[in-house]
Amino acid sequence: MSGKHKSVSVVILSYNSKEDLKECIPSLISQTYQDFEIIFVDNASTDGSEEFIRANYPEIKVVQTGKNLGYPAGNNAGFEVAEGEYIVVVNPDTVPDPEWLAELVKPLENDLTIAATTSKVLIYYQKDKINTCANTAHYTGLTFCRGLNKSASELDSCQPVGAVSGCSFAIRSDMLKNINGFDSDFFLYQEDADLSWRIRFAGGKIMYIPESIIYHKFRLSIAPQKEFYLERNRYLILLKNFSLKTLLLLSPALFVTEIVTMSHAILSGPKHVKSKLMAYFWIIRNFKEILTKRRETLSIKITTDRDFFRLLDWKIPFEQVIKYPIMSKTVDAVFNSFYSFHMKMIRRIV
Repeated sequence: MSGKHKSVSVVILSYNSKEDLKECIPSLISQTYQDFEIIFVDNASTDGSEEFIRANYPEIKVVQTGKNLGYPAGNNAGFEVAEGEYIVVVNPDTVPDPEWLAELVKPLENDLTIAATTSKVLIYYQKDKINTCANTAHYTGLTFCRGLNKSASELDSCQPVGAVSGCSFAIRSDMLKNINGFDSDFFLYQEDADLSWRIRFAGGKIMYIPESIIYHKFRLSIAPQKEFYLERNRYLILLKNFSLKTLLLLSPALFVTEIVTMSHAILSGPKHVKSKLMAYFWIIRNFKEILTKRRETLSIKITTDRDFFRLLDWKIPFEQVIKYPIMSKTVDAVFNSFYSFHMKMIRRIV
């Protein structure tokens, strides 16, 4: 992986990921597709991650950020030194199949209308189960794992999707520059959803590639801190990307979603409720900055809200957020009936 510029730059961001890197890096190097460079970005790890890479893989580009910048800003630091025509983002707690990269890049090489591709992500600890096959983008800004816990043999067709999974995706470097990379304000969670929304609003198509298989050391959980980032960043996505008219039309669904998310927080405990409330306060405190960000996003918007809605989902997979199956089915029947009806109305009006 030396010599002339490579076609692909693989960016891998680490924060105390040394043990995972011992398995991830060899699996990257052994890919059948070899026209790529690896850019290792370290968010000031304290476990010797950077030293491990420098000592064992001198051919890998290393970027040391000096502090934990979070996921989006850390990856952006890698993008700045990337030379490839295509940029691939991959988590350090993954192990890709040998054909993973070849299959992920192939559609970009063959079809100029495709701006980004995303992999079939399987659960490392249960390799016959799906972690996510692209992400499901709900029209209220919620994001879920598509196909979570289904059989690895399912969801086997290549198709346009609403959002990449930040765990493993590829994007054209010119598109990445056009939309200014990740939004560093997100810090953790939902940054891949925001990036996907901006890709599609900028006229790009996102494809799910089931032949690009990668195994992720994934466990589903929502800690109090995660609740804050998920909710705050959901509001950011909506405020940045939709027109005022669309936001007003969405208001009934957004109100119902607040009932759903606050109920989840209450059932999860006081710390989750506090995190939910802190998300509101953050948005209020930073509203002027959000408006500036909104103007920037809308300035490069090509796709209309009407066309954008075609790839958004109305169904919430409540089994991913409610522990009890009976309650999950009841809530699903009630709320998803409303979302289905409201989405049909929105698609006619927007």
